[in-house]
Amino acid sequence: MKLFVASSSLVAKPLISTLLAGKDHQLLGLITNPDKATGRGMQIEANELATWAQSEKIQTYKPSTHDEIRLIIEKDKPDLVITIAYGQLIPEPLLDLPKHGWINVHFSTLPKWRGAAPVQWAILNGDKESGISIFKLERGMDTGPIYLMQSIQIESSERSEELLERLSILGSSLTLDSLTLISDGFTPQAQSAQGVSIAPKFKKSDGQLDWSQSSEQIFNRYRALSDNPGVWSMLADLRIKIDSLRPSYASDQLKPGEILIDSEKFFVGTSTNVIEIVRLTPAGRNQMSAAEFIRGLPNRSGLSLG
Repeated sequence: MKLFVASSSLVAKPLISTLLAGKDHQLLGLITNPDKATGRGMQIEANELATWAQSEKIQTYKPSTHDEIRLIIEKDKPDLVITIAYGQLIPEPLLDLPKHGWINVHFSTLPKWRGAAPVQWAILNGDKESGISIFKLERGMDTGPIYLMQSIQIESSERSEELLERLSILGSSLTLDSLTLISDGFTPQAQSAQGVSIAPKFKKSDGQLDWSQSSEQIFNRYRALSDNPGVWSMLADLRIKIDSLRPSYASDQLKPGEILIDSEKFFVGTSTNVIEIVRLTPAGRNQMSAAEFIRGLPNRSGLSLG
């Protein structure tokens, strides 16, 4: 089959590499988001996937409108378009243009966690399993019939980026199997109407830690959101981004948010046990270890996060 991959994330890299290494399909190119202003300097830059694809001499398109996507498809006439973390809803008229339509590589076992952030919501929710669903795109959001689905266990300390990396590798092989089914005329199976849940994109404000929650809930929020959009808390008027934390088995009983400095270690109370902050970034400064931050504190007692 002649294929396009539509993605704006490095999670598509294993799939693209697998397609390029194989002989059964022809990768026509990558459809990705336009370059945009990023960073403090707000310089116009390509996303990481586009930068990698161009370095590999992969034909890369950056349409800014649905009409531009239509022109690309009408010109190159793919048999199928594969979306994976593309970040755009495709209107119904475009879905009918390729011979076999569009399919999506989704990071959950549908219908659980439909939406933009399924892995983050699974970890935040304390789920023990995640997975991959390969389904045919239709008008609804992640509602299309499924070709193949596979679940995997979530490791107890696994963060979103780590789980996404594992799933992206699994997704590449499952996509190849789905392409074989599509070539053979297999009819995908409708999703179950039971167990539907939604996984919308997170905002920066969602990363604020609530120390009145249990240590398990706080650790899950860190695992889910530390890479994007980041987790943080306030020390008086100072906003602190928390880059690394872990549950502690310290015997001290601390109130929620109460800080204990002990041998240059940084402990915080929750509603259940204690959390140790390992690395952090105070607003306006570089990332540092908890010990480095502690050495700069003028006062080490009576402190709390909130």
